[in-house]
Amino acid sequence: MNGSRRVSVIVALFVLAMSSLFVVPASAGTQTAEATCTGAGSCWFTWGRITAGDCTMDQAKWTLNRNGSASFEAAIVSSDSGDAWLMWPVATDTSGIVLGPITHGGDPKFVRGTVKNTWTWWFDAGSFDPAWFDRIHSMRLTNHC
Repeated sequence: MNGSRRVSVIVALFVLAMSSLFVVPASAGTQTAEATCTGAGSCWFTWGRITAGDCTMDQAKWTLNRNGSASFEAAIVSSDSGDAWLMWPVATDTSGIVLGPITHGGDPKFVRGTVKNTWTWWFDAGSFDPAWFDRIHSMRLTNHC
């Protein structure tokens, strides 16, 4: 394999690997909540009831802090055994352009197992680049069960 072909293969593999970090299932749903973080020490985003497949999430709330820390809470349930709620949160600006993901240990995907027919609280923590805190206007949650 010549040098330019080898570089092309390496670049293609890198692009595939990077794109898999942000893959979201085709059946996922997306919901958006708005709040303006400019000038605040923290801001929060809330959602009503969200359903995905057999799963339901209610009273979802993300709190984003100027220092780049984030916290999440919601009640979740499923009508089936062995389900898990998957969520990909991102922050967007006033034009709806993605500023970046909220991550959990560097992973943009948050996962929590559900208990059949039993509402349980899901508490989690994440982080984001604090450099874009004042530009945050909304959060987008993509969900899958």
